[in-house]
Amino acid sequence: MSAPMHCINHPDRETLVRCGKCDQPICTECAIRHPVGLRCPRCARLKRVPTYDVPATFYLRALAAGLGSSVICGVIVQILPLFVPIFFLSFFAALIAGGIIAEAITRVTRYKRGRGLQIVAGISVIVGYVLGSFFVAAFMFGVGALLVVPASLLNLYYWIYPAVAVAVAVRRLR
Repeated sequence: MSAPMHCINHPDRETLVRCGKCDQPICTECAIRHPVGLRCPRCARLKRVPTYDVPATFYLRALAAGLGSSVICGVIVQILPLFVPIFFLSFFAALIAGGIIAEAITRVTRYKRGRGLQIVAGISVIVGYVLGSFFVAAFMFGVGALLVVPASLLNLYYWIYPAVAVAVAVRRLR
């Protein structure tokens, strides 16, 4: 019988398993399941999926596109009830706006996805909606907008749009 083998990464562990590619001994902790058998970490070449590998500059692009599209959508959603007095219209507008905001972020980041872009989208929707509210209020009430918008932030109905839009945008960027 041959001498016991020891893992190349953990010399204190005996093993009977070898990498299916380079034939080096590996312990069960180091072994990675691969379609053709067990592989060592070097041969398995574990990499992040390129779709989820987002460079730092893309986050700035995503923030700019997200805030821009969110402010525009926020202004439209604030003005829309003046022309179409349907109570639950902001819910349906939020579905569309969340998709538009996510699509804007996706396109400027070259179709990247991931948790970081989801966070950027959520922040963009909320900040853009509040800024859109200030713009509409400033246009309608002038300087008094600084008093009108903070009071409307306490209204639960005000938060239907951002909540639904954030959910849609985050879901689209998974």
